[in-house]
Amino acid sequence: MTERGEDIHRLFHDVQRGPSARPAVEFLRAVEASPSVLAYRTRLEAHLAPAAGETVLDVGCGAGHHAAALAAARVAADAPGPVVGIDRPRMLEEAEARHGGVVRWLPGTAEALPLEDDSVDAVYAERVLMYVDEAADAVAEIARVRRPGGRVALFELDYASMTLGGDPKTADAVLAVVCGTVGCDRMGRALGPLLTDAGVLVVDQTPYAMPIPPPVFASAVRAPVEQAVAEGRLDADRVAAWFAELAVPGAYPGSVTGVLACGR
Repeated sequence: MTERGEDIHRLFHDVQRGPSARPAVEFLRAVEASPSVLAYRTRLEAHLAPAAGETVLDVGCGAGHHAAALAAARVAADAPGPVVGIDRPRMLEEAEARHGGVVRWLPGTAEALPLEDDSVDAVYAERVLMYVDEAADAVAEIARVRRPGGRVALFELDYASMTLGGDPKTADAVLAVVCGTVGCDRMGRALGPLLTDAGVLVVDQTPYAMPIPPPVFASAVRAPVEQAVAEGRLDADRVAAWFAELAVPGAYPGSVTGVLACGR
């Protein structure tokens, strides 16, 4: 089983105060290379389907990998147009250093988007709402900046759906710790109601079963669990035995369900 990584949830929360955004960026690179992410992004991009000249917004763009790839794909498809990426300044520094000016990078938060009403044609957010304090406010902002009839695509993990291998009782105790690292551990299943409440017509909700690869397990599971052991919230011997179970060849480390909700 993989070694402990840095607690990714803490990294994202504290990215402005930390010494560097690099650990968060490297985590995003590892996640975005997985086949399950590529699968849901294919559906997400098909729903957004921006025509030439239309503006696309990436809320919580991170280091800008997806926004930059989308901008390049639009040019290749002879449908160029503005792509805007919004995130905190530290992440945008990384985005601009990697991708330059192919995307318009704007500092801001999901709960207070720095854009005018009815100013974008298509908007998406991936694995962002699970970290914000008020998801309903963020979705209301997305609805506010979207032009009437514009497309919306949101993808979120549903941590409460996570399945972990090894001893079931220990796995349940570990899951309780992991679910406590995010603002909402049922965000995937909440997307439809959130969009509906914001006045967006939900046209599709698709679940995706996502394996938990070693880099993600190290940062999203092992790190907060070992912190819980250090704080006395989990028994050290029990957790060590559980990690040993997962290190046996053929053991099932875990998976989680993500939900892609598309609206107009």
